[in-house]
Amino acid sequence: MPLAGRRIIGTGLLVAGGLTAAAALAGDPPRGNPAVAAIERYGPDALEHWAYQPVNRGTPPDVKASAWARNPIDRFILTELEGIDFSPAPEASRVELIRRVTYDLTGLPPTPAEVQAFQGDRRTDAYERLVDRLLASPHFGERWGQHWLDLAHYADSNGFELDAERPDAWRYRDWVVRSLNEDMPYDRFVALQLAGDELGPGDREALIATGFGRCGPREVVGGNVIPEVKRQSELTEITGTVGSVFLGLTVGCARCHDHKFDAIPTTDYYRLQAFFAASELDDVPIAGKAEAEAFAAAQKAVDRKAAPLRKQLAELEAPYRQSIRDRRLGMLSAEERTVVNTPAARRTPAQKRLAQGLETSLRVTWEDVAAAVAADPPVHQRREALKRAIEEIQRSLPRPPAHAMALVDHGSTSTETFVLRRGDYRNRGPKVEPRPPGVLLASHRNLAFTEKSIVPAPGKTGRRAALARWLTAPDNPLTARVIVNRLWQGHFGRGIVASPSDFGVRGEPPTHPELLDWLASELVRNGWRLKPIHRLMVTSSTYRQSSRPRHDLAAEDPENSLLGRMNRRRLDAEGLRDAMLAVCGELNPKAEGPGVLAPLEKEVESLIFTEAEVVDLWPEDPDPAEHRRRSLYLFRKRNVRYPLLESFDAPDTQTACPRREASTHALQALNLLNGEFSSGCAQALARRVLADVPDEPDRIRRLYRIVLAREPTGAERDRALAFLKSQAGRVEGPSSHLEAWADLALAMLNCNEFLYVP
Repeated sequence: MPLAGRRIIGTGLLVAGGLTAAAALAGDPPRGNPAVAAIERYGPDALEHWAYQPVNRGTPPDVKASAWARNPIDRFILTELEGIDFSPAPEASRVELIRRVTYDLTGLPPTPAEVQAFQGDRRTDAYERLVDRLLASPHFGERWGQHWLDLAHYADSNGFELDAERPDAWRYRDWVVRSLNEDMPYDRFVALQLAGDELGPGDREALIATGFGRCGPREVVGGNVIPEVKRQSELTEITGTVGSVFLGLTVGCARCHDHKFDAIPTTDYYRLQAFFAASELDDVPIAGKAEAEAFAAAQKAVDRKAAPLRKQLAELEAPYRQSIRDRRLGMLSAEERTVVNTPAARRTPAQKRLAQGLETSLRVTWEDVAAAVAADPPVHQRREALKRAIEEIQRSLPRPPAHAMALVDHGSTSTETFVLRRGDYRNRGPKVEPRPPGVLLASHRNLAFTEKSIVPAPGKTGRRAALARWLTAPDNPLTARVIVNRLWQGHFGRGIVASPSDFGVRGEPPTHPELLDWLASELVRNGWRLKPIHRLMVTSSTYRQSSRPRHDLAAEDPENSLLGRMNRRRLDAEGLRDAMLAVCGELNPKAEGPGVLAPLEKEVESLIFTEAEVVDLWPEDPDPAEHRRRSLYLFRKRNVRYPLLESFDAPDTQTACPRREASTHALQALNLLNGEFSSGCAQALARRVLADVPDEPDRIRRLYRIVLAREPTGAERDRALAFLKSQAGRVEGPSSHLEAWADLALAMLNCNEFLYVP
């Protein structure tokens, strides 16, 4: 069957035999060159998909209960509720509101003093003042930075077998937090992450921003990795992430074949990939001369100090290495031994090929030496002592000079990009040039992209900068919609589009399309600033509703998609850990810097890092205060996750995470009831309460205020007193009182009211 006019089922895509209006708009090469991919045409069913239509600001609708609406958001929500003859839920209590909005905007619980101040503030704009204070808090960027890092699937290590550390990855994490705190316009936030090196040449921060393209897992081990496969894996990672995070499209599904549902042909996948064809994953030095010289001097000092020990270690291992090699040589044939003993310069081509394999089999690894030395206990002990001493010296070395984990061009020209049939680099198809998805160009004429859109600069192709300009054009129908939907999901638990990274035909349709468009247009109208959108959402009457279940709406709207009440949500993994540290009074508010290695549970560490290791593969930070930093600042190793965070559904960082799940299983209870971290927090919380208040009944009130931000009921107070008396009787000695209070504190940290945002 000829290509011209062939229908791709389900996508509304037509592979064209001639140059169409869409092709002219896209600026593709003219027809007739067999080496260039054909231009696609799109049927009406593709072009009319809601997500590709221009954003229509519209007018907030008139509603009957207009007094309830505090801002336009409420009118859009209320008109749907009134359409089924229902009214909104009552407003939440002040305690519920301050807990909800403080968690949402900072990821931390409110302090008893903050709760008391809010409850006592009788000004009509008390809540709005609270919101403004939280938006200005440095913790805002930490909370919402975590949401963005989920999308970037940020980690401090590469993943795969080696899972080596990325020493400068944290600089991108800190850039995200600072940018959000400063309310950097979202169009610039996007552009710098895609092309900071092109848009801000010489700007250190802009270079760090391109770390977005470096956040995914990367295989860097040597060996038999084919360079073309490795390079294609890197481009695949970047292309799929850019498509899902910024456009909300599952572009990655078109890598091996035309998308089965959306109008994204394989050619468009590789056209999008072509924007990154000249880009290299590079660690660019950004340290000053003084920093580099200081590190070099420290490195020399460490090397001098360790040299005698290294010499002793080499001398100790030498006979074992030689013995192992001699034994393996003895297993070779006479011909093979001849090849090994022949100097490399005198070997024939056939001998050279054979020698490569033989040297691999003869190579003595550190595991081989360790096994051989272990049979001689005195020598083994000496070897371990030397290794430990060398490791201690090495740990005194400061961190290497600063680098930006960046995505950069190293020239103004790019390699050619071809469609890879079935995603196989060995099976090249037609050539393609950089271009955004054609269905958007064809359905949205204001989004023209031509050859002139790409403007090379000295040492830069200009390709990524062109993509950034196209993505952040005010008329782009997806970029603003996607991000305001993500903000809505963060505040309401579910996006207006429930599939936040899939706005395609198989994604969820928007529950309130007019509201989504109004919010997107409001974002662009206000200069792409995100904080005003946050403020609109959390100051709306919709957000302030009670989350108590409504039986009258259950049948009509079982998933609460119309928002006839607020959604009750469980704390996410990092929020739970941070909240526990905050209420026990031990949270370290220090911001920024390299990821912290906090203690792992002993069982986990011994399972992953064998006890035979002398070199500590999980060197905990020696300062205990660092262990109590916010979870955002914990070292995030792809292959080793903290059990508490893992059990509460923290992402695995292997792929972009647009929406966290909230599972319920036994490991969560085991971690909260029996985990070392939970027990330590309970002990600290007990000591805090005992130090704050002298009388038992007042202590119980204090405990409830700290953990739940409210007073206990009479029944709760009586049960707590009875529990303390019972627990104290189970433990003998001077610590019985503290232990009883620690048990009560642990019970409080496990109650649903603490774990859920009302």
